[in-house]
Order: sequence, then structure tokens, then C-alpha cells
Amino acid sequence: MLQKYDLVVIGGGPGGYPAAIRASQLGMRVALVEMHKLGGECTNYGCIPTKALIKQANLFSAVKTVSFIRGNIELSFEEYMEWVNSITRRISGGVEMLLKSYGVDLYRGMASISERGSIYVENIGELGANKIIIAAGTEPAELPGIVVDGDVIHNNRTILGLKKKPSSMLIVGGGYIGVEFASVFAKIGVDVAVVEVMQSLLPGMDPDVSRAAERILRDLGVKIYTGTTVKSLSVRGSEASVELSGGSNMAVEKVLIAVGRRPKLVPGIEKLGLGVDEKGYIRVDRSMRTSNPNIYASGDITGPPLLAHRAFAQSLVAAENIAGKKAMFDPKVIPSVIFTDPEIAFVGMSEEDAKKQGYRARSVKLSMGGIAKALIEGLEEGFAKIVFDEETKEVLGFYVVAPHASEIISEAALAIEMGATLEDLALTIHPHPTISEVLEEISELALGRPKHFFVRRRSAG
Repeated sequence: MLQKYDLVVIGGGPGGYPAAIRASQLGMRVALVEMHKLGGECTNYGCIPTKALIKQANLFSAVKTVSFIRGNIELSFEEYMEWVNSITRRISGGVEMLLKSYGVDLYRGMASISERGSIYVENIGELGANKIIIAAGTEPAELPGIVVDGDVIHNNRTILGLKKKPSSMLIVGGGYIGVEFASVFAKIGVDVAVVEVMQSLLPGMDPDVSRAAERILRDLGVKIYTGTTVKSLSVRGSEASVELSGGSNMAVEKVLIAVGRRPKLVPGIEKLGLGVDEKGYIRVDRSMRTSNPNIYASGDITGPPLLAHRAFAQSLVAAENIAGKKAMFDPKVIPSVIFTDPEIAFVGMSEEDAKKQGYRARSVKLSMGGIAKALIEGLEEGFAKIVFDEETKEVLGFYVVAPHASEIISEAALAIEMGATLEDLALTIHPHPTISEVLEEISELALGRPKHFFVRRRSAG
């Protein structure tokens, strides 16, 4: 018997399950189809396990490097990985509990589109839907001729199944995934090298951010090869033999392929007549509607930036529009974070982008050395940079490399969202001592009246 729903959501990650919950809250009969684990890439392979890895790696490294703490500190790698996986299981289970609590029918299996445009779920049957949200997400991209075997050669998913700490690792790809994994493994004592085809790490990001990431990794002993490709890679027994385009050769115990993501399309999706871009990502408008008025899409399947918090926001917009409300997704203010140590975070426009959009843009940068909490946190290097309109003083962008950058970036995002000015940030009293004071300090610096940074006055002549 064909089950009929107001809405069927394909995908149980951050682009899918919040939409199912919101639609149910708004009185719709909702089903969600997920072929693997609830929580999607974020919960099971991305945001959650990597940040759990980072949390404990940072703690282990900090304790080992504090000069006045004595004793031999050892890491049980197997227990470490089991703790990380226990966190993902707990959060994935929480998603399932929420869906059940809100009366969302959950179907486990691969979804495909039938000839008549309904949804077929393997081993279950057909689901009818007035509206569909496609939130199938992405999967790891591959390199030609290199096969991920889950033993010597890994992607971001299989690497989480390691039972023994490797002695050495080559990470192919210097984007945010590669940089974060490099930081984790270097901190727990693995000999790490990173290869990036572009001329800098974190390609496409602000040059100050890229340079900061490189300094952070080099300080951890990571070998970095930019403007370099893997010329050959072969597995010999329990290790990989690698030749790089620059002539370097190495033998490593593990290889992590982190060269980006590709859209994971639902089988039969071509029957829906959806518009896609040149990389296969589904095109949507700001209501998250596709070229088919009954089909919506949200999350990573709609293209970069591939961020869970962007997916959360998009999924709610899609659900509310399907329920008859008017909601719009605003891509202008999406914060990004790279969870190195210190963390790197940014939001809004770069100075160059702002000028292209017609602003009289200017930026001011300061060292974190004048922020007392940064010194308490042991920060050796770090900076903040604010982009603003020289005439109106409107805040347009913010960059920060500092402890807790992932937390304070939200204040900058709110400032940009609300059209706040430098004056607004400068007059906001921040608790002392905190890293968040940098927002106040840099705004005062941009206005020419810093209280903790010396600025030489220009002579009248």
C-alpha cells in the first residue's frame, strides 16, 4: 500500500532532519529516509568526531608541553578512538529520538525516484509525497588511480576506524579537512606530511588565514608541500610508497585522501528535471526551491560552502516554505571555522570582495598580543582583522586566529547581519579577561582610539 505524506525528506543529516522536525511542528505528515546513520556526514564522519578528536589531542598536547607538569603522559589510542565514536553514537541516537518524539516516520534504506516521480525505498516500498526535500549531502572525492582500501589508504570516513596509532601519515589535500586532521595526528605524535596542489594551504581563503594555518602546522612539525601533486602511490605490505611531483619520495604507514567532496545524487533524480550546476550540485533559489516547484533541496547537495550550520539554516527555510510560510535563506552571513590550535574563524566579506561590491572597504589588523586572555591561553601567535566601510563604518567582515575563535565569531556574524558599525562594537562592553574583547579592541583601533594598542599620531604638517 502506497504511504502518502505531505513531505518526504531524503537524507537524515543537518540538511534533512531539522526540516523534518520543523515540518512536523507546523502540522505536516512527514517521513524521513536515511540509508546509513542519522546525523549524516556531520555527526558520523565530519564535525562531531573530528572536533572530539581535536578536543582530546589539544588537551594531550597541552599537558605534555607545560614545563611545570612532570611525569610521563601516555595516550591510549584505542580508548581515544572509542571515546570519539561513543560521542557520535550518542548524538546520532539523539537525532532518532527527536524524530520519533515529533512523529516523523523514519524509513531506513536507499531512496530512489520511481518512474512516476514518487520515492521508492529499498526493501520497504513506495512513498507518495506532495513535496520532497532532497538533502542527500556529499561523499568524499577520489583521486584517479588511488583506491581507498580502509587499511593503508583512507578517506575522512575510514580513518575513524583506526585501532592503532600510525607512526607516519601523508595527507593529500590542504583544505580544512586536511589541515584539521594534520593538526590532530601531529599533536598525538604522528609524523605528518601534507601535500596540496595549490600554492597555499586553505586555497581560496584570505591569504592571512592561509599563512596562519601554515605556521600552526609547521610549529607542530608537519611537513608541508604546496604546489605539489602525488606523482605515484603504491601500497607495499603495510605501508605506502609515495613519489611527489617535486621529486620527494617517502614511505608512510597511512595515507589520508582529503581532496574535497562531491554531490551524492539520489538514483533516478534525473526524472525530476532539476537544474544542477557544472559539478552536479542542485540549484535552488533563496526559498530552497529547485526548478521543480514541488522539490526542495538543502544542505551540502546545494553546493559550497559545505557547512553543517548552513545546512541547518537551509533545512528550516525549506520546511517553512513548504508549510506555506515565507522564509528566505541569506547566504551573506555564514561563519566558517577551521579547528586548529589556535582556531581560525571568519565571516562576511574580504576587503577585496567588498570593494567589488561597491563598498569603500578598508581593513585593520591587530596582533592578539594585547589581549590578556590570549596570553593566559598560551597563544604565541594570532591576529584579528576587521573589514569595514570607510564612509559608513559598517562592519563587513571579520577574521580571527585565536583560542575560542569558533565561539566569538558568532558575535561578528550578528554584527554583520544587523548592519552594526564599528561604533556599535566599540561601545559593547565585553567581559574581561576574554578573547571576545578583541572585537571591542579592533573596532576602537579602526576608529583611531585604541586603549591597549599604541598608534602614533600623524604630525599636522
